[in-house]
Amino acid sequence: MSEVTAREIAEVLLGLRKKLIKIVAIIASVWAISFTFVTDAIINKIKTDLLPKGAHIIYQYPLEPLILKLKISLYLGIAVALPYIVKVVYETLKSRTDLLNNLEFSKSKLIAYFVIATVLFCLGVSYGYFIMLPIFMNFLYQLAVQQGALAYYSIAEFVTFVFLMLVIFGFVFEMPLILYILVSNNIVKYSTLKFYRRHFYVAFFVIGAVITPPDVFTQLMVAVPMIAFFEVSIISIRIVLGKRVYEDMHSASG
Repeated sequence: MSEVTAREIAEVLLGLRKKLIKIVAIIASVWAISFTFVTDAIINKIKTDLLPKGAHIIYQYPLEPLILKLKISLYLGIAVALPYIVKVVYETLKSRTDLLNNLEFSKSKLIAYFVIATVLFCLGVSYGYFIMLPIFMNFLYQLAVQQGALAYYSIAEFVTFVFLMLVIFGFVFEMPLILYILVSNNIVKYSTLKFYRRHFYVAFFVIGAVITPPDVFTQLMVAVPMIAFFEVSIISIRIVLGKRVYEDMHSASG
């Protein structure tokens, strides 16, 4: 029995090793391509579109531009590899644990979820880039001017902050899909989401405080959209899964 167990463990580790090598290869390939051909254009685009008029970009140390390019290229590599990483994690948990027993996805459903997730993420990034960040960056610039300060932004901190905010908005827009998958597969009950609504609100403000600079306005910029999309998720789930939601709420109240 122990011999079989050891063999199974070796097979699992070998399979994970091959998948990890594939993940690293994807990230490294995208990193090299984006570092050579893409990253400079992205940085220049962000500076052109989002740097407030009157503000200036500076380099604080000689290696800052190089390190920034390396970071942005790495982020792009991870983003491209993320669907495969999710697939590997799902297959591993599904085959080796009981955590995802309720999840059964057909190939067509997986494709549909992938397309919807991509569209929602792009919508979130577009919302942040074209609507929220221009208003937000100009607000912060005007606030600095009113206080008599000159706006000289570190290129690394400026671009990294923009990337962070765009990723946040992208994932916030994913919330309706994530909660729908959890509720429709009986992993989380609709009544549980309703019951712990206030707890989610507190968690959103904690997340906003952790991932943003220590000022209330920036934290609100993160927490309020998360709350809004949580409410949109609740309403959407109630509409799409009407009968199941009614039975769940009825059993919870009874």
